[in-house]
Amino acid sequence: MWLDLILVIYLWMGVGTREFIQGVSQNLLETALPRRGGPVLILSGKHKWVFGSLVEKDSDRETGVVKDADTHVLLNVWLEQIAEFTGDPSYLGY
Repeated sequence: MWLDLILVIYLWMGVGTREFIQGVSQNLLETALPRRGGPVLILSGKHKWVFGSLVEKDSDRETGVVKDADTHVLLNVWLEQIAEFTGDPSYLGY
């Protein structure tokens, strides 16, 4: 299954206001990670587009373990490869 991922970044400029920001350098951005057990999507690497849950993360080593929602296999990933998934998993086929 191939997905086109569109990232939209909003900066909160005050209570109830949002401003769309373009031209932000990627090295200034950081993906959000969930708590243990939270939903994640792998965004790069050999497991790209796998949806699962975060089993553990090691901030010092910048690594994590994701449990694949389909196969239940544990996948070792770099933290920079994953992001918290806040959408509806049915859009991903889960």
